Amino acid sequence: MDKQIRTVAIFFAVVYAICACNSLFAQDNANVFDKIVIDAGHGGNKPGAIGSKYKEKDVTLAVAIKLGKLINENLKSVKVYYTRVIDQDVDLYKRSSIANRINADLFLSIHCNSAVTKAAGGTETYAMGLGKTESNLEVAKKENAEILTESNSIQNYQGFDMNSPESDILFSLYQNAYLNKSLDFAAKIQEQYQTNVPFKNRGVHQANFVVLWKAAMPAVLTEIGFISNPKEEEFIGSEYGQWVIASCIFRAICNYRNKTDNLNDPIPTLEQLIPKDVLAKEKLRKENETLQQELLAKQQQEDSVKNASAQDTPQTPAQAPTPQNTSLVIYRIQFMSSPDKISVSDKRFEDLEDIFSYQEKNTWKYTAGIFATQKEALAYQKKVKEKYSDAFVVAFYNGKRITIVEAQRLQKNN
Repeated sequence: MDKQIRTVAIFFAVVYAICACNSLFAQDNANVFDKIVIDAGHGGNKPGAIGSKYKEKDVTLAVAIKLGKLINENLKSVKVYYTRVIDQDVDLYKRSSIANRINADLFLSIHCNSAVTKAAGGTETYAMGLGKTESNLEVAKKENAEILTESNSIQNYQGFDMNSPESDILFSLYQNAYLNKSLDFAAKIQEQYQTNVPFKNRGVHQANFVVLWKAAMPAVLTEIGFISNPKEEEFIGSEYGQWVIASCIFRAICNYRNKTDNLNDPIPTLEQLIPKDVLAKEKLRKENETLQQELLAKQQQEDSVKNASAQDTPQTPAQAPTPQNTSLVIYRIQFMSSPDKISVSDKRFEDLEDIFSYQEKNTWKYTAGIFATQKEALAYQKKVKEKYSDAFVVAFYNGKRITIVEAQRLQKNN
């Protein structure tokens, strides 16, 4: 009996909310798109999903701040609001309440996905609604689980039960007035991901997320990648990857705003949006990665020839690949040595970027960062010294360690 009363009470509360939402929806249509709320998922003592190097709460905040910066610099007429700008916990129901209080035009919640299997990967974006598949329901349950740790959750969420079909149906009615616009914006985000992010496009879905509940405007939750997938974690945890994700969402916002306000404003490319120093560093990283692969292939071929010679097997050695960039000088920060080889994904290195190891005689040396100039390396050295006081700048040419003097001479000549 109590369950029936509770269901009826929830139903009338939902009907009232829908009427209020429809009223706000009509009022909102008269306004231009000029306010957006960006919600960085999790925070504080609720880290969300945890990868081998990064935590969801830190990645989502970094992307949220970058996205806000892009909007402030490129869409002067649009005001950006955040649910959090520091590492703090914010109750789920309060996040959309912030958007309602300022009568925002769009609510965006940023999250990272996770799975038991490391092979699972991809991006996906959700609007409020009934989850049509088991996987959608599981994603929603995972994100909604935080309400179990919040005080007064029964009152704040009106008795919502994650395992109750009745609650699931009634919850799905809330965003009904904005469903089409929410799905449209979600599709625009996924289109950008598919073009610019090296992950699988898992598409647009519907599920009942508490963070989207009662949002009186179009609202979506986007999963920017699987933090449990090593390759995706590395990308979304990197400065470059976060700028790519933020730029994709920004371009989707521009597309959505143009359609909503009947505009035809030009939309910047990713190359125009991502800071030049970040692009330059990524280019250098890729060149160095290619060079290392070529050198490794060359070494493997040489080893193969030596082994064949030792067995007195006449063979004609294959032509070893020649590195394409013969004037590549890079700088790194060397911070430790070890007689044994340590994995570059070791937890001791989780606060450092672009870990690289090389062997000198019988000792393994470990470096962080990758820079085109000694000046950039010296700036990063200060950060590394906070944890490793003996850290110092080293230089490499064609993948081999050289002195700083030699590096400067080579760069001057080239």
